[in-house]
Amino acid sequence: MTNIREFIAVNKYGLVTMIFIVIKLSLHFFTNTNYELHRDELLYFNMGDHLSFGYATVPPLTGLFAFAVKSVFGYSVFGIRLFPALLGALNIFIISQIIRQMGGGLTALVIAASSFLLSPGFLLIDTLFTPNVFEHFLWLLATWLILKITTEGRPELWLPAGLVLGISFMFKYSVVFFVAGFFIVILFSQYKKYLRSWYFYAAIIAGIIIITPNLIWQSKHGWPVVFHMSELNRTQLSDMDPGTFLTDLFSLNLAATLVWLFGLFSLLFFRKEKRYRFLGAASLTVIMLFILMKGKGYYVLGVIPFLFASGGYAIEKYLSGRVKPLRNLLLTLIAAVSLVAMPTGLPLLSFEEFTHYRTKTDFLKIYPFYRWEDSKVHAISQLYADMTGWSELAEQVAGAYYTLTEDERKECTIFGLRNYGCAGAVHFYGHKYGLPEPVTFHESYVYWAPDTIPSGPMIYINSDKDDINELFNEVTETGCVRNEYFRENGLKIFLCRSPKTDTREVYRKLAISEKAKMEVSVLPD
Repeated sequence: MTNIREFIAVNKYGLVTMIFIVIKLSLHFFTNTNYELHRDELLYFNMGDHLSFGYATVPPLTGLFAFAVKSVFGYSVFGIRLFPALLGALNIFIISQIIRQMGGGLTALVIAASSFLLSPGFLLIDTLFTPNVFEHFLWLLATWLILKITTEGRPELWLPAGLVLGISFMFKYSVVFFVAGFFIVILFSQYKKYLRSWYFYAAIIAGIIIITPNLIWQSKHGWPVVFHMSELNRTQLSDMDPGTFLTDLFSLNLAATLVWLFGLFSLLFFRKEKRYRFLGAASLTVIMLFILMKGKGYYVLGVIPFLFASGGYAIEKYLSGRVKPLRNLLLTLIAAVSLVAMPTGLPLLSFEEFTHYRTKTDFLKIYPFYRWEDSKVHAISQLYADMTGWSELAEQVAGAYYTLTEDERKECTIFGLRNYGCAGAVHFYGHKYGLPEPVTFHESYVYWAPDTIPSGPMIYINSDKDDINELFNEVTETGCVRNEYFRENGLKIFLCRSPKTDTREVYRKLAISEKAKMEVSVLPD
C-alpha cells in the first residue's frame, strides 16, 4: 500500500495527464457513431480511392490517410473517426509537456487540460475526419519543438520542426500563416540567432522537399487552390469582419476563452515571462493575419491549445495566495458552462432531443454552431444538419437502381450536377447496396468524373428536375429525402429513361466545360 502511495505521489502529474486522455477518448468513442458522416468526411474518405499529389481544395495527405483507414477499417464510421479522437488525446499529452517545459505544475495541467477537453470547438473537430484535426496536432507539436529550441538551446530540433510543418502543409495550406507569424516574430526577437543555424536551413530544405510534389501538381492543374480560395471568399468570407471572427472564436471555447486570453496576456506583458514573449507575439500575429484575410474564427483554433497551456501555467503562477479562490472559481465556471454547451460540440443527443436542448439553452447564443453559410442563425447547427439524411438518400437511390433490369443497371449513371455531399453519400452508404460510383462536377469529383458515360438510364439527384426533361422522355420521381434536420431536406431522386438525344455527347460537352474551369484536360474519344 505504501509503495502504491509513493508511486502515485511521484507520478501524480503523469497519472492526471493519463486520466484526461482516457476521458477524452471515452467521450469520443462512446459518441462518434451517433450521427452519420459529415458531408466533408464523405468527400475526404472517398479521396482514399483516388490517391493523388493534390485535390481541388486540400493537399494530398488527407487522401493517403483515408486510404490507410479504409484499408484497415473498411466502411466503418467508428474506424474513420478513431484517429481524430487519438490525435485529440495526443494534444492533451503535448499540452502537459509544454506546461512542464514552462515550469508549471499540476494545477496548471488541470486548468489547461480541462479547457481543451471541454471546449465545444475541439470536441467537434476531434470528432470529425477532416484536415483540421491533423492541423491542430501538427501546429501544437511544432510550437512545442520551437519552445524547446529556444528555451533549451537546441537548434537541432529545427529539422523535426521543418518536417512537422512540411507535413502540416500537405494536410492543410493554412500552415503558411502559422509559419509566417512565427518567422516574423522570431526574426525580431532575442532568439533570432537560432535562425542562423544550419539546422534551420536544413529544416527549410526538408520542408520544401516534402511540399514540392503538391506544388508541382498544383502547377500542372492550373493552381486549383487559387480558384478554391476565390470561391470561398466570394461565397463564405465576404461578410466576415473582426467582430464576427472574435465572436465565433469566443463561442468555440466559451468560458475557456478566459484561460487562453490570460495566457496570451501574460506572455505579452508580464515581465517574468519575457523569455516566452515571442510565443505570445507569434500566436497573436497568426490570429491577426487570419482577421486581415477575413478568415473564420475556427481557422485559428490551431494556436489555442498552446495558449491553453500558457494560460494554465500563468493562472497557477499568478493567481495564488489570497487570489487563489479566483482560479477555483474560473475552473468551476469553465466546467459548468462547457458541460451545458457540450451537446453543441459532441453528438450526445438525438436530433429531436437537440431541438429541445436548443430551446432551453438559447441564452448561451452559441452562434458559430447555429449560423449557417447563409449568415443566418438556424434552429440547428449546420454541421449537424450535414450529418444526417445521407444513408436515407443512398437507400432511396438503391431503390431506384434496383427497379432497373440487369442490363440497364450495367449502363446506368448516378448523377448529381454539383453536390459532393450526395456523391459521397452514394459512395459510402451506397457501398452495401452495390451501387456504381456516382458522378458530379463539384470539388475533387470534377477530377474523378469520367470523360464519357454510358447511354443507358440515369438516376438524377437534385432538389428539382431542372432541364433533365429535355434529355429524357421518361423522368420519374422515385424518392425524396424527408428529414427536417437534413440541410438538404426535400432532395429528390429521379429515374430517367428513354433519351431524347445523345446523352453521351451532352455529358461530354458538360464535362469539358466543367473540367476546363479547373484546368483539367479531357481526352478526345
